[in-house]
Amino acid sequence: MRQTSGSGVSHLAKSIELDLRKRETGLQKAHIPALADLASCALTTRSVNSSEWIVQLPRTNCNREAKERYIMRFLANKLVYPHKVIAGFVPQLLGQLSEHGETVVLMLDQSKIADGFECLMVSARFAERALPVAWRVVETKGPIGFEVQEELLNAVLAMLPREFSVLLSADRFYGTSALIDWCQKHEWQYRIRLKGNLTLQHEGGELTTGEAVSLGMNALKDAQLGQVTTPIGIIHEADDPEAWIIAMDCEPTKGRTLDYGMRWGIEALFSDLKSRGFGITQTHLKQADRIERLLLVLAVATYWAVSTALVIRNKPKKHSPKKLDAA
Repeated sequence: MRQTSGSGVSHLAKSIELDLRKRETGLQKAHIPALADLASCALTTRSVNSSEWIVQLPRTNCNREAKERYIMRFLANKLVYPHKVIAGFVPQLLGQLSEHGETVVLMLDQSKIADGFECLMVSARFAERALPVAWRVVETKGPIGFEVQEELLNAVLAMLPREFSVLLSADRFYGTSALIDWCQKHEWQYRIRLKGNLTLQHEGGELTTGEAVSLGMNALKDAQLGQVTTPIGIIHEADDPEAWIIAMDCEPTKGRTLDYGMRWGIEALFSDLKSRGFGITQTHLKQADRIERLLLVLAVATYWAVSTALVIRNKPKKHSPKKLDAA
């Protein structure tokens, strides 16, 4: 049973629980307060340390061992599906980001999330930062391949209303014909960085992306990469050792090539999850699905904090009545 008074964490957990109950998350009744409790602990401690959560956990008549079991039961619960839960938040968020017809910018990237585990994530650009939309954790030390990328993107696609205009930005580890083909088939705009050693077919000849940079080219309008044809924009600043070679869905211009820079928001998000925020790399969890649910807790905490800030920011200001001039 949750504490009903005398605890700021308890009040926060109750607020998050009420919010979760209004959303289509696929959670069973008993899982909603548990997720709310853990999200409130994450927000309060800004940590994933279970010892710190145990101290803050707003549960009555529970000793330390019982509280630890409560936390671990949720993280191990295979009936909690992170993508279904977060789908209850995504349409509202993207609706706010595109309320005036703006294109929603999604970013694809991966990062080491724990010892021996990498996280592939799709996030939505929000101001200069990003919010998590979908993720997969894989036990590996290398890049996560297109099979998992496609699974993740299909999960995101299922969350989006059809009328949304979407642009996907991705780093050069994802600059493949398979990802470009996926974007083209689903009519997503894209800015995907390419490596400098890829072979292209262009204007009846063959050249590599690196050779295109060396020749001073700034645009390839119909370059064939594998089985797909795509425009490519190139920018190579004098003080930058590496060029931006950006596959895109439209005629290349300098401004459109620079759109790729919007992907830096996901770097800020990973920092928030790691060293500058919750410290998820310090987790002792050793199962990919449990780390995914831990990320769900942090995602809900982040969404709830941001949505609360938006309500405050958008709330009409009260104006004090003007003082009457003295008679």
